[in-house]
Amino acid sequence: MRNSERNDLKEVVRRLVSERIKARPKRITLRLSWEDKKSSTRLLGDGLDETIEYQGTIPFTPFARGVIEAYEEVYGRLKVIPVSFREDIYENDEVSLDLYPTGGAGRFDIFVKYKRRDEL
Repeated sequence: MRNSERNDLKEVVRRLVSERIKARPKRITLRLSWEDKKSSTRLLGDGLDETIEYQGTIPFTPFARGVIEAYEEVYGRLKVIPVSFREDIYENDEVSLDLYPTGGAGRFDIFVKYKRRDEL
């Protein structure tokens, strides 16, 4: 996959998350269906349960970068804290994103914690 294709997919994810960030999702999940080459993104939170399908596969890296950039646009720069070989946390004083890929299962979960209670 070329860099321009990865950037396009990252931008698709960034826009998708940006449009729903005010609903304060607590979990954002990418699921890959290798058989039919489709992806779906599910956003879960209080009063939010939305799944968006994409024709084609979205690799984990552009997905993660798109989510991180969407949150940085609203909450400011996030610093990375390595947790383990497969898990990183991106956080600042307002929000924390725990990135947890399950790899072979074709699933990538991002758990979101908001450190302030007020709305955007």
